[in-house]
Amino acid sequence: MSSTSISIELAQAVLANVIYNPKKRQVTPERIARVVSDYYGVPMEALQGQKRDRAIVVPRQIAMYLMREETDVSLLRIGAELGGRDHSTVLHACDKINRETAANDELRREIAAVRELIYAD
Repeated sequence: MSSTSISIELAQAVLANVIYNPKKRQVTPERIARVVSDYYGVPMEALQGQKRDRAIVVPRQIAMYLMREETDVSLLRIGAELGGRDHSTVLHACDKINRETAANDELRREIAAVRELIYAD
């Protein structure tokens, strides 16, 4: 264990890495969609399509949620990436996944696993 004394400069340097995560900027909505598609075994066409089967809707909502959390793109761009959906649909999906992760440990683990795959390279 090092005995570096804590200074304002050290604290700023550490917090800069927490507040500004350069990895976050490198992730694209396309990459997130591809990783979610692979993880859940749902073809990209289905994620971007109009079907509303639960097996497709949940991964699609997770993709929207992760795009919003892990990128700085607009709700419109997220909706466009996933089949031209409205920004309110994206908001609804993000709110729903947020609520469900609070109560569902398995879903929280799945999202963490997908997040790891997004940043793996």
